[in-house]
Amino acid sequence: MRNFHDTEGGAFASLAKEHFEGALVLDAAQGKRGKILFRPTLFLAGQGLELMLKACTVWNGEPIKRSGPAGHDINGMWGSDACEPVRGHTFVNALRLASEYRDSGQHPDVIAEEDVIPTIDEYVRALGKLHSGGGYPLRYPADPNTMAPNTPFLVRSLWATADDFVKRPSDFKLDHFKGLV
Repeated sequence: MRNFHDTEGGAFASLAKEHFEGALVLDAAQGKRGKILFRPTLFLAGQGLELMLKACTVWNGEPIKRSGPAGHDINGMWGSDACEPVRGHTFVNALRLASEYRDSGQHPDVIAEEDVIPTIDEYVRALGKLHSGGGYPLRYPADPNTMAPNTPFLVRSLWATADDFVKRPSDFKLDHFKGLV
């Protein structure tokens, strides 16, 4: 069997992790630099998510769209059977992160445990819409009133999922995935 990182899925997963590392750095820098980094953070997170979903799709033997709007359809990939492991890991990482936030006491407005999964799902879908929706608002000038998800919670949850993927790719194979939530 080939080394995961020598496969197309591995290449996509590694590149996704790189994008999430960049998004994490930009997200952390927003405290000092302000909202000017908000859109670039979401741009990198959206690109990382697209790559991670493509990684999971090809890793599970399914073809991916390689061009046009369908090739960037995060929400379509997010809901696909082939990407169930990405969803499951993202949900578990979001639950863990919210628990850490609650335990630290540094975040007074932490999402209630029962709301974590619907919230992270909503954030991912909002990112998908921003990434590949009409007008590509993360890439081009857009309506300043466009709503966007909370970046720290979203980026950290997705970063942890990408980290899981590159370190334990077998956990993302459908025939090994047992549903984490």
